[in-house]
Formats: sequence, structure tokens, C-alpha cells
Amino acid sequence: MKTFFTRKRLSMGFCILGVVLMGVDLLLTHSIFVHIGELMAASILCFVIGLAIDRGSSDKKADDKR
Repeated sequence: MKTFFTRKRLSMGFCILGVVLMGVDLLLTHSIFVHIGELMAASILCFVIGLAIDRGSSDKKADDKR
């Protein structure tokens, strides 16, 4: 299981989850300018987690090349 849940896959999973949550928000409100606060916060949090995990994986590769 360790090789299945790599940092890149976890990062992509969180980013896809953020997009799905944004889509659900749009389907429920039918407007780009009106949001459900909880869904918006959850989608932004997913994007931040995805970016943090992805950034950590690139730092690890840079350390391995040295």
C-alpha cells in the first residue's frame, strides 16, 4: 500500500476533491457569485493540502539529487 499512496497521488486526490466540492457548490447554488461557506472553505482547504503535499514531494526529489 505504501507504493500506491505516493505523495503525488495524494496531492492529485486532494486537488480533484477540491474541484468536485466546487462543482457541488455550483450545482446547489446555481450561481458563481453565491457560495455555501462550508463547501467553499472545504474546497480551498483541499487545494491548500494538495499544494502542500505536492511541494513537499518536489523538495524531497531536490534533496535526493544532491
